[in-house]
Amino acid sequence: MGKVGLTILGAIIGAFAAVAAIVFWFGWGMPLSGQIAHVDPTRADYVDLLLTVATIFLGAVGLAVTVGALVIGLVALKTLREIKDEAASEAKVAAAGKIDETMKELDPKVKATVREILPVALNVHLADDHHREEILTSLARTGALDAAVERIFERLNSGGPVMDPRDVDEGGDQDPN
Repeated sequence: MGKVGLTILGAIIGAFAAVAAIVFWFGWGMPLSGQIAHVDPTRADYVDLLLTVATIFLGAVGLAVTVGALVIGLVALKTLREIKDEAASEAKVAAAGKIDETMKELDPKVKATVREILPVALNVHLADDHHREEILTSLARTGALDAAVERIFERLNSGGPVMDPRDVDEGGDQDPN
């Protein structure tokens, strides 16, 4: 805002300088020695006065238009920033909605593909000794096999009834596996 204020101040000082120059140029200043203070005006004096008033009026209008243009420009700049920010946030919301919709459409397809491909891929990897060892080591480190290993040791030690109800057949006989 310093440059705008300096421009306005320069315009005001320039307008005063222009008025002083016109008054000096037309000789409308202080009466000199022997000159009477009020001379009968002629038609040229009225034309000069009207031109001076018109010049001052046009200068004031020009200054008002300049200040108005600056204010409108600043408001437009701020409004454009707000519009840009609002459009960016709306675009983010729309993109998030589209991504959610696409993920919901893809979810059943992905699950079906995984169910179809995963057993074959697991069998292939488990058939390889190196992969089988890596998978079992990884499961043992994460603790995923703790419950299964505990049930196996319990069966080996006690030899009694099966603790997991899913392993029991309907007739009461235990599954040999």
